[in-house]
Amino acid sequence: MNTPSGCLAAPGPLLLSPGKLAGPGTPGWQAFVRGWEDMPQDTWMADGGTYRRRRYGAFQVEGDQFERLPHRPHYQERDYNPLNGGVERWFAPMAEDWAASPLFRDLVLQTAALIEQAASIAPRRWMVEAHQFRIEAQPDQPGLPTPEGIHCDGRDWVLILLAGGAGFTGAETCVEGSAGQTLLTHRLSDPGEALLLNDRAVRHGTSPVQAAHPGAPAWRDTLVLTFAEAPAP
Repeated sequence: MNTPSGCLAAPGPLLLSPGKLAGPGTPGWQAFVRGWEDMPQDTWMADGGTYRRRRYGAFQVEGDQFERLPHRPHYQERDYNPLNGGVERWFAPMAEDWAASPLFRDLVLQTAALIEQAASIAPRRWMVEAHQFRIEAQPDQPGLPTPEGIHCDGRDWVLILLAGGAGFTGAETCVEGSAGQTLLTHRLSDPGEALLLNDRAVRHGTSPVQAAHPGAPAWRDTLVLTFAEAPAP
């Protein structure tokens, strides 16, 4: 895959230990991870895959201000997502009470603050898109966390946080620089562990989720937050 024009040379990824932003010791964590229990199937898979379940929400944040935006389609240019890009994809919305929870709100705001600190920039107004993913491994088919391959998301920053899972192997994330050099390979293993990536500096992809035991259920739950600087009102 060719490097999209938005992927520029820059610093490497930030690996965040469980509890840095959220984790099993965080108040409300159990209710947070239950948000993956009733996930509808992603019906927008151009490869016909049935291995992905998904919910979506859009938010705007600035400082300590947090606002959920009206439900909208998710859109990526085909340069960034050659498999599923180029169309408006209407995913099921995140549950209202889940998206309004203090844990989720704090997670988004803390991530924005961490981005501003890492980039040494003044506070910004951010457009945040939040994606809950459940990737399932079927007995005869692995689940693909990134079926589009190694890629940029076409935003400014990306957080990938492991919420949980069961019975799976694989799911190792590779992060590459603009010249294709490997900067990091890492398997998020502990709930709350996360990667923060400068989407204009690096590309990323995750290997297939596979069942650790043939015939047994296997799945991996993640929260992906993308941040794009919002235009001034």
